[in-house]
Amino acid sequence: HRKPGLVGLLSSKSKLASMGCQRPYFSLIVDGIHVHESAVSMAYNSHPSGCVLVTDAMSAMGLGDGTHALGDMNVCISGDRATLTGTDTLAGSVVSMDKCVRRFQKFTGCSIGEALLCASLHPAHVLNRSVMR
Repeated sequence: HRKPGLVGLLSSKSKLASMGCQRPYFSLIVDGIHVHESAVSMAYNSHPSGCVLVTDAMSAMGLGDGTHALGDMNVCISGDRATLTGTDTLAGSVVSMDKCVRRFQKFTGCSIGEALLCASLHPAHVLNRSVMR
């Protein structure tokens, strides 16, 4: 592809180095809705050590299907999908981090240990937090 976008940036270590830059960290919401499983796999495989798993979890997580309030907006929950009521606009996510980790492992074929690094150690690196024991 002539314009590879984010995946091109993530996989171009030498190009970034020539510009005096390091490969960036990148975050993925792996709820099965925000990012297609193929895109999750491509991004992870192009730069595994830069992958940071995040949720877009909102206050309606765990409340089940139906209409719920999110501030002054109404949100419709159907399965794992949360949309602004009456629209197809995503309002966030209702998938927990542990479920995101399991889906990430399924989508990428990585080990549970590798998936957990993306949910714990890599975010700690982004925040410049040393590992505490």
